Amino acid sequence: MVFGDHVQPAETVAPAEWIAGACRGAWGTVGALVPNHYPVILWVRAPDPRPEGWWSAYRDLFETIASIGERHTSSPGRAWFAVWDGHGFANATSHYARQGTVDDATREAIEQERSRLRDEDERRNAAIRVALAQLPRFDLPHRSYFLLAGSVSAASQMQDPGPLVEWRHPDLFWPEDRRWFVATDVDFWSLYIGGDPDFVAEVAGSVPTDSEIVGLDRPLETEV
Repeated sequence: MVFGDHVQPAETVAPAEWIAGACRGAWGTVGALVPNHYPVILWVRAPDPRPEGWWSAYRDLFETIASIGERHTSSPGRAWFAVWDGHGFANATSHYARQGTVDDATREAIEQERSRLRDEDERRNAAIRVALAQLPRFDLPHRSYFLLAGSVSAASQMQDPGPLVEWRHPDLFWPEDRRWFVATDVDFWSLYIGGDPDFVAEVAGSVPTDSEIVGLDRPLETEV
């Protein structure tokens, strides 16, 4: 599967149809991102930027939240994952760098390798486009998402469709029984989590980053 072996395409978009009507806040606020009926919403800061290991630390954050979420749902084996369709998965480009001055023969070899990589990129990206086109897609205001199914633990096991075998985070995910909801967005890395007080308290006490209870009218901060 284009996002790895731990998820599969949802059969329909029906499991996500409730979200649009439940997110009644103004665009750019927490209430537009997280369904409004949850009694508590927790903001969880993403790991601090650092030269190495940030992506792994971000994945660990999802893994921690998902492992807690498994204990706070009646459906740990059935969850839904939404991935924004604008991440550019089918536009990955391989880079070939050279250093210093080279002779004509080496320059020709470099150009041949670059040409081979371009052809490889085109074939791979075409295959990704075909695979993505087969996924169900649903719309929310200002965003469209691919919809995937898997166990709650798949939140930290999805794969990026690109050339590098690395983790891909879901932008939204929730269990079948909707006991809780986790959201982020392309404009920021922090997580906004709706759920009951016990779930939220356990998450806040377990994540290694700052967290804070927030209201639905809180503006979403852009993080670049």
